[in-house]
Order: sequence, then structure tokens, then C-alpha cells
Amino acid sequence: AGHGTYMAQSDTGWKQPQDKESPVTLDYMETAEYTIEVETPGLYYLILDYKPMRDTLADFNVAITVNDTAAYEEMKNIRLPLYWADETKEFPTDRYGDQVAPRQVRREDWTGIYLYNNTYITCDPLLFAFAKGTNTIKITNISNDGLGLGTMKAEAPEETLPSYEEYRRQYSASLVTSLVTIDSNEYIEKNTTQAIYASENNPALMPHDSEYKRINTLEWTEAGSEVTYAFEAPKDGFYQIAFHYKNSKEEFDVFNTVRIDGGIPFCELKNYAFHSTGSSWANEVLKGEDGKPYEIYLTEGVHRISLRSEQEPIVEAYRLARLVSEHVMQLELEITKITGSNRDKNRTWQMTRYLPEIPDYLSAYTTLIHHIQYSLQYYTPNGVNSAILSYLDKALDFIAKMAEYPDEIALHKENLTSGRDNSVLKSMSNFTTELVTQDFTLDRIYVYGNEELPRAKATLLSALGNSLETLIHSFTSDKFKQKNDPEALNIWVNRAMTHVDLLQKMADTEFTPKTGIKVKISIMPDANKLTLAQAADETPDMALGLLSHLPFELASRGALYDLTEFADFWTVADRFVPGSFVPYIYNEGVYAIPETLDFYALIYRKDIYENLGLTPPDTWQEVTEQLPALQRYGMNFYHNISSGVGYKWYYQTSSLILQNNGRLFTEDGLSTAIDQPNGVKGLKALGDLFIAYSIPKEVISFFDSFRYGTLPVGIVNLNDYILIKNGAPELEGQWRLSDYPGTVQEDGSISRWYIANGTGGIIFKDSKKAEEAWEFLKWWTDDETQVNYTYTLQSTYGKTFVWLSSNVAAVKEAPFDQADKEVILDQIVWLRDITRTPGQYMLERSISDIWNAMINDGVTAQVAIDEQVIGINREINRKMKELGFFDKDSNLVKPYIIRDVDWVIEQINLAKQEVE
Repeated sequence: AGHGTYMAQSDTGWKQPQDKESPVTLDYMETAEYTIEVETPGLYYLILDYKPMRDTLADFNVAITVNDTAAYEEMKNIRLPLYWADETKEFPTDRYGDQVAPRQVRREDWTGIYLYNNTYITCDPLLFAFAKGTNTIKITNISNDGLGLGTMKAEAPEETLPSYEEYRRQYSASLVTSLVTIDSNEYIEKNTTQAIYASENNPALMPHDSEYKRINTLEWTEAGSEVTYAFEAPKDGFYQIAFHYKNSKEEFDVFNTVRIDGGIPFCELKNYAFHSTGSSWANEVLKGEDGKPYEIYLTEGVHRISLRSEQEPIVEAYRLARLVSEHVMQLELEITKITGSNRDKNRTWQMTRYLPEIPDYLSAYTTLIHHIQYSLQYYTPNGVNSAILSYLDKALDFIAKMAEYPDEIALHKENLTSGRDNSVLKSMSNFTTELVTQDFTLDRIYVYGNEELPRAKATLLSALGNSLETLIHSFTSDKFKQKNDPEALNIWVNRAMTHVDLLQKMADTEFTPKTGIKVKISIMPDANKLTLAQAADETPDMALGLLSHLPFELASRGALYDLTEFADFWTVADRFVPGSFVPYIYNEGVYAIPETLDFYALIYRKDIYENLGLTPPDTWQEVTEQLPALQRYGMNFYHNISSGVGYKWYYQTSSLILQNNGRLFTEDGLSTAIDQPNGVKGLKALGDLFIAYSIPKEVISFFDSFRYGTLPVGIVNLNDYILIKNGAPELEGQWRLSDYPGTVQEDGSISRWYIANGTGGIIFKDSKKAEEAWEFLKWWTDDETQVNYTYTLQSTYGKTFVWLSSNVAAVKEAPFDQADKEVILDQIVWLRDITRTPGQYMLERSISDIWNAMINDGVTAQVAIDEQVIGINREINRKMKELGFFDKDSNLVKPYIIRDVDWVIEQINLAKQEVE
């Protein structure tokens, strides 16, 4: 083993060697260098001390070289997890008496960890090859600013852990007589925000209350998640350990490694299997195959016990399933090269003349899938007939049918990859997704001796009694009633309960003490209820979380307060992306404040692009220039219009109209402008991508196609980004975001306009608390509140709870990786939601029909547009009459003014000048 000193390299050059007392801070893409002396060449573990030096939610990721070499791919991206604890163990309650999760706080002290593979394919750390003498280790921060580095050491791995029998022979003691109970909510640290609290109304869990929610479980689903508890052993001796847990993974084991005081006592505690329990609970006593409980020696005093989720037992099956999936996609591509994308179903094919390997391929798939079933049958109670393995049976059925008539496989190639309902690829993808999910929920840990454990399940009598009490409370409790409080500012929110609870908590602790304004926030499961509430004169004072089309619809009926009537509105508006206001404008009034954004960007597989010698395309012209190189290797480009059903939305169809300086409506807003030259140009450019350049017009799952490399580049939004980042850990470090492709203008500049929909907040016109509501909107959307909300939401409920604020300053502080954040900030400048006008829904539907006519029916862009324009303008005319802008003879009787992003920018700038 050896210990290292290091020097860190930054923009200012080399720094002097440091230690934990005065660490070196690495910002994004900065590098530190260590030197370690070893006497014996060989493979070593690396242990690194690190800490966050700045406020962050995201784990750090580093790339490592040893003697200027990355010996394997995993060295290019290694996770350094942040560690978390509860701010308080006195769980707060909401206004109804229900417990809510406490704020999670990041550990600020030093953490020393072994370096692991990011996907945790083994419960052992990574091994690094060291030469005799001096070895140089370089660490580059590839994620976020503010990584503090301390000391590093190399450690030779132990040859093997002892078996339980060997471990047991080391001690001479007796089994104690005691029972120590550790509640799941008493953890002292965890290495992920994905281990989250939950509440279950079950009398077998502690704590429990039939009327009020009590936090009583902790659950996690990702491999590598580790939770640590502290407990006190009353005296020296042997103890048994049991877990009161639930494994909701359908008919399949999950695996955890158990550590005591940081170490694994014996090898049987690595990858320990917890059997499936379905929706019920069980007590799992750590025991051997003979059913005899393990006895673990503990000294009197405080100890630590850790559970870490593992997937080592299933890794081989996972890899083979991925191999089958990847090869199936390649086979489908080879068939498509021969038949073309529009194959003739009336033709008699003899595919084995072109691809004689087809029968062998299908046979190999069958053999591999049977091997997967065999290897996993020991982890399920029903053997190969378990639910999770049924996906493989479906894949085998498709393969068997194709194997009967391999020459006709071209007629049924959708059975390989593209079947809408199912296919070999979809079955295998569903299988791999389910396989790696570690659905583990913990209630209590028991450390005990000669004692009887509490029941794992509630008695029938207590369960029935609890159900009856819960039913009674559902009729009597105020929490199930949505009614306004005359003494408070009433806000309805169209979001999940987790979001609403947090907002109420922040309003109670920050907004109300600051302003004296009492706030009542209620969940609104259906935003359409606002229209009914308006008709019944039961509207709240304000509403949040509305999709971008709703404020216009309500404003056009006179239901909303024009926010520009507040004197400081345009000053406040400077917080936001100007294009996000566009859908909220009605006749020069602005009727909503943006709350959240979406973004669109290019995503590409860095590994594939490097292999092909390509750089990410910056414009649509570069996209088309790259397509031959991609298609030559059976790959293609993904446009987001290819997802979903036949109906296409504005955000899918109309960005190229804007990039080509077209408009959706004429300047007076009384008719469509898509038939003007630039509108036609934009829609033709969209159609050409599919007609002239053959990008796929239908993609069942871009996520799977991106993972398997058949679509290594495409357009994604925030939800796609979250899915790829969290759902494809095997691709970590192999993909990047880049700018949304633009269109070159006459002056050489690039227009990147894209359409994206966010959510907004409104004030109702009949509210008697309009001023108070405006104060709330200003507080809710200011920099500090949005940053706090973003961080608290994600740290409390996990990394998939991403809040992309409409506040630009808050986006700059959001917990994205630095490289991704830079791209997102560049893209939101180009966000431009659609101008809403009466009858605009007909335009959206008609542009969708235009795309379908061009792509599916071969109609030219001009003809397809001309066929739709009359109907669009007729509907606009009808709605203008309904809203009183036209008389019955279609004469304009009151002005209708349409405004776009340029007007918003102009008003914000005028407000700045007035302040100056």
C-alpha cells in the first residue's frame, strides 16, 4: 500500500502540495495530480478524501488516469457521491397534522471512500494497476465547480473475505438477551437523495396513525444506494440481525450488502438476497442456506450498520440481455438496408439469400435468452415462470415465429424492434429495466439475541380496525375538502402533493412572517376545474402550475387580472426569459407569470461521434450533411416530431417556421401566415428532413434507440434529459448536450428559435386580494425563493424531481452538471412559446395535418398548406365573432392586437430606462 501527495493544476498553474487542512478546490475541468509510491507492482484500490466546497446538490464525477493511462472505460467517469442527513429528526407537520419529510442537508465534512464503478456491477471497488516505485494519478473534475480534494491512498485488496464458519470460529461468546430496534427514519447518513421517506397506513409499521400520515419507511431503487444507522449494543456478545422490509419488485429478489462498522464481516453478507414480498411486509433474519441465523459479534458500545443496494448477481444476465437487444437492432437495420424503409408486403422475399446468418442469429438469441432464464431462476419463487422473466417468454415467442419462416422475416421485421404493442426489442428493454430496479423499502432493523421479534404483518383484527378508522376519517377530515379560507390568500396549485406541501411550508415559514399575509394552498388535480369554478363563482384568489394555453383561454373570457396593471410588473418581468411570456399575452395585457420552463437541445453520443470522426451539428444544414455518414452505419437522427401519436403539437412542428423568419399569424392576428413565403419555407424544410433525407418518421422509444446507438443524436427536452441521465447509468460520460440546431441567416448569424411550453401563475379578476396575490407571485418567483425551492425539492425527494425555474438567475444556480447547465442557459434565450389567438387550436391541428400529408401522402408543402388555410381562417373568424371582435358580417368592431417576444423585450427595456 502507499500514500500519496499531490499537486493541483488550474488556470493559474501548479499549486503547492496540500492536505485535508487546506484542500485544493477543483472547478469544472480542472485537474489535480497525486504521486503514490508502492513497493510491489500490482492492482490496488484507491481511497480518496473529498468534500464539497460550494453549495451543490449534484454528485461529483471525475476522470482518472494512472501514469497518463485510462486502462478501462470506467476510469473516465467515476462518481464521488455527496452524503446527506436530515436537518432534524423532529419531523414537521402540515396544517392537517400530517408529517412531511424534513429538509435534507449535505454533509460538509470530509468523506473518504473507495472508488467504485458507477453502475455498481460488483460490490468490490475498482482496481488500478500500479508500477513499482512512483505512480502518477491525475484526477479531472468533469461535473461541477467546487470539488475539494484531500489525501489519497492506495490499498492492496484482501485476498478473500472469511466465510461465516471461519468468522464464527474467531470468537468465543454467547448469544445475548436483548432487543435493539432501529427505526428506518433514524439513519445518520445516506449517499443519495434517492433514498426517500414514505408514509404507509399500516398498523404493522412504526410510527402509525390511522388519521394522520406518519413517516415510517425509507425506500430506494438504485444500485449503489447506501444508508447507515448507528445503534448501541448493551454488552459484548453475539447478536442476530433482522430487517422488517418490503420488496415490491414483482416475484424477484433484491440484493443488499450489509456492513458493520464500515466492513463486511464475512462473505455471505455480500449481495445478500431479500426475497420478494409483493405489497406485504416480512422479517428477514440474516441467515445461511440452512436457515440458521448468523451470529455477529459486537462489543459493548456504539456501532454502525449499513445497507448498500447491489446488482452484482444479475449483471451477467443484464449484459447478455443488452447484447441480444443491440444485435436485434443491428439485424433489423441490415434487413432495412436490403428492403428499404417502405418494403413491399406483396413481394416474395428470400432473405436468407442476402443474409444467410438469419437462422443462426435467431437460434443464438433463443440460446442466450434461455441461459438468462436459467441463471436468474434462483432469485425468484416461481423459477422461470416468474413475472419478471415473462418478458423473455414474449421475446422467445416472437423469435420462434420468425424462425419458422426466416425467408419472410422482412414482412414481419416490426417483430424485431418496432412493433407498437410489442417486439423482441421492447420485451428485452422492459426486462432489463425491471431487472436493475432495486425496489427496497425498510421499516425497522432489529439487533437482538434470545428474543422474539415483533410480528411482520398486522393481525387481521388490527388491519380491519385500521381500515374502518381510516374510512371514517376520510369523511370527517378537512384535508379531503377543497374550500377557500376567507381569512387567507387562497391558491390552487396544479401539481403533485410533494410540490404543494413544500410550497405551503415555505409560505408559512418565509412569506407569511415577512408580509403578514396568511396563505392557504390547495392541490388542484384537474386544471379544467378552474373553468367550472369560474362559472360557479368559486374561484380562488390565484392559481399556479397552469399549462401555457389555459391563461389565454381564461383571459379571453374576462376571468383574469391583467398583471401589467401593477406598477412594477415589467421590472419584475426582467427575471424571466422573454419568450416565456408570449402565450400569456391577450390584447396587450399579460395574464400570467411564468413559473417553469422547458428547453430543447441536441443530445449526442460522444463515443459514437468520436469513432465516426464527427462533431455535433450546429445547424440543420450540418444535420443533413452528417446523415449519409450515420446512415452508412445503420444510424440516424431523431427529431422529436417522430415521437407520440399522429397528432403533432406546435413544439414539434413549428420551430423551423420561426427560424426561417416566418410567422404563424398575420400582424393583425386575424388570419394565419403559414402560407406566406417564409412559412412555406419552414414547413418545407421540416418535410425535407423526412422525405429527402430519410430520418425516421416514427420512433417508439428514443431512450432505447439512444442507449443502443441506432439514434445516437437527436432533439430532447427536459424530461428526455432526466430520463437519459438517470435511466441509462451505463452511458454516463458517453453523451453530451449541445445547442439546438439553427438556421443560417442572410447575415451569417444562426437563428435557433424553438417552441417550448412552461407553466404559469394567474390572479383571478374577482379576487379581493389582488395586491396580496401579486406580492405572493413576486416572492414566489424571486431568485432566492426559486433557488431554495429547487434545492429543497430535489434533496428531499430525489434527483428526478428537477425544477427548471422560469427565473434565469435560479437556472444559473440549478443543480445540473456544469457542462449541461451551460447548454441549457444558452438554449433558454431562444425559447419562444406560441402566440395565442382565438381559434389558434385549429392552426395547431392543421399544421399537424400538413406534416402528415407531406410525409405520408407525398403532398408538396405548398399544396398541403393551401388545403388547410381556408379552414384555419374560417375558425379564427368564428372565434373572433364569439369573443366580440367581429360583427356578424366579419367587420372588426373592436381592436385586436397581437404581440410577440420583441414587444416583451421592448417593454422590459423601457421599464429599465424608467428606473435609471
